[in-house]
Order: sequence, then structure tokens, then C-alpha cells
Amino acid sequence: MTQRDSEFIDLLLQRRLIVSPCLELGVGYEGETNRGRVERAGIAYFGTDMQAGPQVDFVVDFESPLETLHALVGAVAPFGSILVLNVLEHTFDPIRVLNNAIALLRPEGTCVIITPTVWPLHGHPRDYWRINPDFYVEYCRRHALILREETFLYLGRHAVAENGRQPGHYELPVPSPSHGWNVYSRLIHK
Repeated sequence: MTQRDSEFIDLLLQRRLIVSPCLELGVGYEGETNRGRVERAGIAYFGTDMQAGPQVDFVVDFESPLETLHALVGAVAPFGSILVLNVLEHTFDPIRVLNNAIALLRPEGTCVIITPTVWPLHGHPRDYWRINPDFYVEYCRRHALILREETFLYLGRHAVAENGRQPGHYELPVPSPSHGWNVYSRLIHK
């Protein structure tokens, strides 16, 4: 988790958009999780991963059938919030993972998603996808979900809408503040 990720979660906690109980996916890596900051806010927290680890309360693969997930986490579901932070790009079927997460939320629950857009590909764990903002707009439309524009951000930069041509047709932020580099990168991609 990056500093910007942590700051974003702190912002959501301050706005009371993360509520109890909270489930965080993919906490088996050796980095920082949100357990401490969520529990300090008085919110019950649970962590999941595909493999056991110090922060893992439930060993579960969110690409499994929903019935399997219910059998594993059903005792504490439905959740008020689910955190899917820098996880979807490492799943083979991100739509199934999102569908399963949404199915485990209570009505009016919050699913918080962070995925890299402009971030180097990396090998561990496998790095399959770069999911762009238009995907989230379309996913929310198809599933009748509310996308909160005020928290729909390029973390550390600005609101996604600031790069919009029209609603639902967003452009990625420029990868560098250098004008020369931006011109070069656009020429290469043509």
C-alpha cells in the first residue's frame, strides 16, 4: 500500500464512508494493511487472502463461486464496507471478484476500490490488468450502483472527471509533468 492509498482510506474514514464490519481483500502480502486505521475508527475489521498469513482472518479466493464465499465468511457477512485495494489487477477474473464482493455487501454498503492505471507492470504476484475509469462507470451502470464522483480520483493527482471529455469517457492523466516527455509519449503511441 502506498502513502497515497493510506491517505485515501483516511479520507474515507473521516467522511464515514467506511462502516462496520469491514472486509479487506488481499492482505496476505507482507506490506501494510488497513487493520489498525480501521479498528482505531471503531470499525470491526476482517482480512482475506488466498493464503494464510498474519493479517488473514479468512483464507478465501474471491474468484470462487459465491456459495463458497458465503460458507467461509458468512458468519460475519453482510459487510458494511469491502476494501479491494490494489488487488483486481492481480486476479484473472476481476469482474467475478467485484460481483462477489458486491454480493457480500449489505444494502447501502460501500465497496472501495483502488487499482493502478499508470504504474509499472510487475511479476509478483502476477499482474494481469490495468483497469481504467470507464470500466468503473460502466460496471456501476450495469449493476445499478452509485459511483461517488467526489471520491472517484486519480490518487495523488485530481478527480477523474477533470480528465473527462464527457461523462463516462475519461482520459488517463499524463504520466509525467514534463511537456517534452508527454509529446514524446503521444508520438510513440500513434
